[in-house]
Amino acid sequence: MNKRILIAVIIAAVILTSCGFVNNLFGTTSTTHPDGDGFFEGVQVDLNMNTYYPVVDCLPDGEGKPLKVVLLLGQSNASGCSAGLFLKDNIGDEEYEKYAAGFDNVLINYCIDDHNSTSGGEFVRVDMTCGAYGGAFGPEVGMAEVLSEAFPDEQVVILKYTMSGYSLNYHWLLKYERGDIYEAFLKFVNTYMDYLLSKNYEARIGAVCWMQGESDTTEFKASRYYENQVRFAEYLREDLQPYAEEKGIYFIDAGISNSPYCEPAYPEINEAKKRFSELSDMNLYFSTIDLGFTVHKEPAGNPDLGHYDSVCELQLGREFGKRIVDIYK
Repeated sequence: MNKRILIAVIIAAVILTSCGFVNNLFGTTSTTHPDGDGFFEGVQVDLNMNTYYPVVDCLPDGEGKPLKVVLLLGQSNASGCSAGLFLKDNIGDEEYEKYAAGFDNVLINYCIDDHNSTSGGEFVRVDMTCGAYGGAFGPEVGMAEVLSEAFPDEQVVILKYTMSGYSLNYHWLLKYERGDIYEAFLKFVNTYMDYLLSKNYEARIGAVCWMQGESDTTEFKASRYYENQVRFAEYLREDLQPYAEEKGIYFIDAGISNSPYCEPAYPEINEAKKRFSELSDMNLYFSTIDLGFTVHKEPAGNPDLGHYDSVCELQLGREFGKRIVDIYK
């Protein structure tokens, strides 16, 4: 077998097992909680999340300087399951090395898939190593590129918390209330925001970037997505208010793809996202379908249809980044 084909096959296998496909991309189906109201479809809702978040004292004294903080949340396309090897093939060695070297003024602290991949409680430079597994990257790369160029003399921090293959309906929320993932995420943010403030940074959260919805594309869950998102954003803004920028926290939402894995209800999910964005000027939405994002090219001959091709994953981050810049400028 050709060595390059073999590498592609191995990468595809890792992607399938690392980013939620073992659970059919849409949540596990082992423990049911029927309660007579028709709310459950027979999915696991008790996740027993690990909420231990170590704090590594890795930053200098902030001396009262303002610090822009943005949150990156969602499932596997937010976690980062696109292969850096394919990105390098598409953009060339020189351009790729820019991303591999990282960005000095954009730091990230991340926890992916309930500690499957983390920065270990440290704030590190955004580079090509912050994805769901070795060799993969997420939207943080494109975000950091844009933010570094827009704010060259400022420090920016990304707090990334993602769970591949889990739904808004059962796991981030449950019966429209805060769910297991939400509670774990909130402790993650509180832990590291409190650290930044203890280091004398004037740290404020300006935006949430949300790449999620693929695991809600059954008709049942899709019918609840709009109301779930309304509640979700309300909880975020309420619980994170002590850290919010003076104007509040923007909610930047990316539409999901029209991949076969997102059928039948991806139109309903994206319509719910768009409808939510129309509630407030603080809610922003962009369509990845209209932007031409693809999922069918990589690996060639055996594409990973659940995750964006590498150049599109880079562009996903750039789209988030451009909207963050607009918010601050």
